[in-house]
Amino acid sequence: AFQRNGLRRMNVEEERYIEIVTTYSPMVYRVALHDCRNHADAEDIMQNVFLRLYRFGPRFDSEEHLRRWLIQVTVRESRRLFAKPFRKREELFEEIDPNVMAAGRREETSDSGADGTILADVFCLPRKYRVVIYLYYYEEYSVREIADILGKKESTVQTELWRARQKLKQKWKGETKHETAGKKAGNKTRSDDCTV
Repeated sequence: AFQRNGLRRMNVEEERYIEIVTTYSPMVYRVALHDCRNHADAEDIMQNVFLRLYRFGPRFDSEEHLRRWLIQVTVRESRRLFAKPFRKREELFEEIDPNVMAAGRREETSDSGADGTILADVFCLPRKYRVVIYLYYYEEYSVREIADILGKKESTVQTELWRARQKLKQKWKGETKHETAGKKAGNKTRSDDCTV
């Protein structure tokens, strides 16, 4: 049933295409946002992904095959965006002073409370860790599946997950010390800087 209702090159059944976009656009957007940390860029990437699906999408064996294909194309589109010379300069600027965009990143995380704080901290990680963390914890893919989706070795994915966790632990440990010091001084403080 899936193949019969699936996509054909340059000939997408409109109803099925709309169903796919409706179902998977939030996931595609979140993957793109974790990689580029910018709403406008994430929306552009999402549009490009679904345009590629419409024009070149293969036949999918299952929903999981479709889901993986969408994530792979999202990551490729994001890499393509960051390969552009002006984006390389922006990324270099971020590496030199990561605090410049911290406030904007916190606004871009629409979640509230602890989940929003965690998501904001994940946004502060270096690019190579963000998507891996997202796929592992939010989409619940295994290390092997992430390696397959991203075209990386399993050992590389394991290393990136470990390093990302270490960076988050360092950040949270530092914030705990700041909060303790703030309480002693009579005021609660939380750093909004991306210091990891």
